[in-house]
Amino acid sequence: MKTKLLTLILLLGVSFLFGQKKYVIGNVKNEAQDNIPQTYIYNPRTEEIVVTDKSGDFIISVIPSDELRIVKAGFERLTLRITEDSYSKPMQLTLSKLPFDIEEVTIAFNPTGNLKKDLAYFKTSAKKEKLNTEMNKYMRGPLTEMVPQNNIPSMFVIKKPGDGQISLLTIGSDGSGGIFGLIGSAIIGKKNKPTPPNHAEVEDFYRRVKEVVNLGYFKSYGISEYDFDIFLAYADQTHSLSKKYFRNFNKSAIETELKVALIEYLKTHKVNS
Repeated sequence: MKTKLLTLILLLGVSFLFGQKKYVIGNVKNEAQDNIPQTYIYNPRTEEIVVTDKSGDFIISVIPSDELRIVKAGFERLTLRITEDSYSKPMQLTLSKLPFDIEEVTIAFNPTGNLKKDLAYFKTSAKKEKLNTEMNKYMRGPLTEMVPQNNIPSMFVIKKPGDGQISLLTIGSDGSGGIFGLIGSAIIGKKNKPTPPNHAEVEDFYRRVKEVVNLGYFKSYGISEYDFDIFLAYADQTHSLSKKYFRNFNKSAIETELKVALIEYLKTHKVNS
């Protein structure tokens, strides 16, 4: 008898609890009234979690006085208390975007209004100032290379009668006329044609350059003795120094071309300060 009574009481209790279970429905939007899918709706009392669908809609079981927590990454969290009115119509929830901090911009230079003081901030380094001075001296100095002549090329000169004709037998007073003169000129020209230096001659040229040039000038720009060997090879490659001067060694011309090559070298190579 007691067992039947307890069973009856238990059934009545369960029926009472399930009879009290109610649901609310709602929709989650952002401030632009766009639906927000994948938003978490959490009921701490029941530890139930539901997720909004692609239309932002949800349904969850609650009782009055429950607090729902609405959570979505990038939005402020919303807490909603359930009342009796929550069952009468769908809830319309709006989430606000989280504010974000604008990165602080630090202004390194604060102008004072005094032009003399402000210009001093933009003054170039001593090394660059020295290099600019050397370049100005070089640009104002005498030319070391051949310059174009304002002459009409021979191929555009009006031909005179008889030009281009030679005697096969006549030899001029200087031995350069006729076919014999042509053959002699070809032989002499072949002998006088300069040939590029071989490896040993290039190495000997580098040694002579290091002996006569002022290495202290290049050290002031961060070029050590070891780095000077690399720089000299670079200058030879870009300015053909050994080809031009290994037989006709010209200390002044070589130093000038090395200074010009140094400007190009510092733009593309990192050196010690």
